[in-house]
Amino acid sequence: MIAFRSRVAAGAAAVLAVLAACAPAAAQSDGAALYQRNCASCHGAHRQGTGLGPALAQRTYRYGGTREDLARIIANGMVSRGMPAFGDTLSAGEIAAIAAFLPARQGEPQPDPEELQAAANAAPREFDAVPGVVDTLDYAVRAEVFADGLETVWALAFLDADTALVSERPGRLRVIRNGVLDPRPVRGTPQVHVSAHPWNQGGLLDIALDPDHRENGWIYLSYSHRLEAAGAEGEVPAMTRVVRGRIRDHAWVDQQVVFEAEPAAYEGKFWHYGGRMAFDREGRLYFSIGDRGVQELAREPGRPTGKIHRLMPDGSVPPANPLRGREGALASIYSLGHRNPQGMAREPATGRIWATEHGPRGGDELNIIEAGADYGWPVVTHGINYDGTPITPETRAAGVAQPVYYWRPSIGVSGLSFYDGSQFPLWRGKLLVTGLAPRELRLLTLDGGRVQHEEVVFRAEGRPYEPVVGPDGAVYLVTDDPGRIVRLTAQRERRL
Repeated sequence: MIAFRSRVAAGAAAVLAVLAACAPAAAQSDGAALYQRNCASCHGAHRQGTGLGPALAQRTYRYGGTREDLARIIANGMVSRGMPAFGDTLSAGEIAAIAAFLPARQGEPQPDPEELQAAANAAPREFDAVPGVVDTLDYAVRAEVFADGLETVWALAFLDADTALVSERPGRLRVIRNGVLDPRPVRGTPQVHVSAHPWNQGGLLDIALDPDHRENGWIYLSYSHRLEAAGAEGEVPAMTRVVRGRIRDHAWVDQQVVFEAEPAAYEGKFWHYGGRMAFDREGRLYFSIGDRGVQELAREPGRPTGKIHRLMPDGSVPPANPLRGREGALASIYSLGHRNPQGMAREPATGRIWATEHGPRGGDELNIIEAGADYGWPVVTHGINYDGTPITPETRAAGVAQPVYYWRPSIGVSGLSFYDGSQFPLWRGKLLVTGLAPRELRLLTLDGGRVQHEEVVFRAEGRPYEPVVGPDGAVYLVTDDPGRIVRLTAQRERRL
């Protein structure tokens, strides 16, 4: 009864199809009997709850509570919380019948994902000119094009003062030398999975350099990796993967797999890969994996999704990892309960790892990442579902870490970087974050673990995925639509 179903799509999608085809009266009748046989011993004969399981009612659900949520949770279970997975013991029709019998949250029709993406990609009414000068509180900032003609730029990393690597999400790793984009992608990079759906979030994601890169040449890539076999509904199962390799003669060589999930963890959905990476002072690699659209597994210690992981550069597990040696837990997990972290950076002054995380409709977060901490998704959130229905009634819970800062409404918070360069001395120690929805670069002033002030310093034409502080102290902003890199420098300090 507690065997985990390999993928939600094999159960939940089929369940929903069956649910739609079921006559309501038949579903209620079958569902009531199936509920008594499989669920009542824990949740009570009248769904009132017992010491073994919570009450099942619209006001008490903590994992969404729509019909789709209920069917998915029945199929997957939550083993660490005593909820067995029924996906291998009940048919899709039986799970559909139980989901139809239970009270569910109802809301407005779910917006079409393509319409949401089209709205997100629509150019804002106003954006700052490039080239041009923008006034901020501290500086008049000059913006200029550093590189153009790219496609969905996701990450940038400087190998040295004259050479930078750029990832294009369709799967190309590009090189910029002395300000000139090499027209040839690096040969032999990993094949990435890119869904044809307009809402695709997969592809070639982040780039990170080994702390000893100058000596060993290691470069780390994260990307969406697919399985060759299609899922039960014909979907392509994919998951975040991390590899390292070197570039020699404009080719990717010496590749080694640093992290690869078990095939059972791969999902057919095309969003929430996470994929951001950072190294700490001790040279350990941190990387994020989003919940892959299966929110209730984000707090399951035996599943890789909805987590920030920590490994040694070669993929081995650090001895001090918080879940190492815990039965049923993945030893690579460093923190859990995340939705989709797409920004990560080490604070120069303290060495702490910070991360930004996409919320749903509201509830984007800025977090300091602590060993073994539970960040609560989806049991605790400051956001709601896209259709306006509640995800959970809770914004706080015992044992759940609160965000340092959150945005409501969401800004689509993405990349994150601490400023530590020479170009903008008044910004040192402050945080640069990007918002995909308003297409903005924001500057956050910190006081320890508290955000004191937030300022919009640049409004981009394209969606800005990451701010990077270059060796010259300039801020480089990577965007898509248009795919380019914008370089920001201080034209002059503003004095009152």
